[in-house]
Amino acid sequence: MTATELESKAWRLIAMAKVATNKTRRKVLMQEAYNLLARASALRQLDLDSEQLSRGSSTGEQGYRMRLSNWDGTTLRVYLQAESRADAMWAAHALAGACSDYFEDFDLWDGTNHLLSADTKLSFFFSYSAEEVAAASQQSLLDTEETLMRSEVAVAHSRKLLEATAALRDRLTRHGN
Repeated sequence: MTATELESKAWRLIAMAKVATNKTRRKVLMQEAYNLLARASALRQLDLDSEQLSRGSSTGEQGYRMRLSNWDGTTLRVYLQAESRADAMWAAHALAGACSDYFEDFDLWDGTNHLLSADTKLSFFFSYSAEEVAAASQQSLLDTEETLMRSEVAVAHSRKLLEATAALRDRLTRHGN
């Protein structure tokens, strides 16, 4: 099974556990889901390690990894290019706020270091604090948002994503970047 298939199965088990009336069954379902998620995580790490070996580069050189997800197991993984860790955290919060119509929470990693885990609904204010963020990081976020809008994923038609992308594009245009 692939990591995605394992995660999908785990989320189905979690959904079943939520409605289970028997405490023992609920516990067994949750434990099995946890084990599947651990296996999926290990598979993803193996995939990441093999990619790094084949390319000869580290994740830090590639940028930061972000995962957006919601209760039903829908997950979107995004690579963020940022000038600094602070810029990456700003970009993650800004993108999470823009995608909050479709996703409930998000995580941010720098290589294998987990930097952040938060609720997307609390991230809206970060997009308005771009003055301190490097122009290159802002442009990278704009490129990412525009790529999402052209994609086949459901969030591509999000009102919040459309508005956030337009606002960031306007900000960058005003500042000559």
